[in-house]
Amino acid sequence: MLKYIGLGLSIIVLLINLFYFDFEKEILSSDNKVALIGIIGSLCAVTLILILIISEKINSKIKGL
Repeated sequence: MLKYIGLGLSIIVLLINLFYFDFEKEILSSDNKVALIGIIGSLCAVTLILILIISEKINSKIKGL
């Protein structure tokens, strides 16, 4: 259950950072750096949590054999 809460929080943080990212300015401008770091960090967190969920499902199927 804790995995899904972490996944939800990571997606919320990702959406907040996408909201603060200004698409009209340059990608690496000083205003966009914080939002870009947040977006990359949130995507990493979502990827790691999804890998954890999938690996636990695979592990439960292997032990069920």
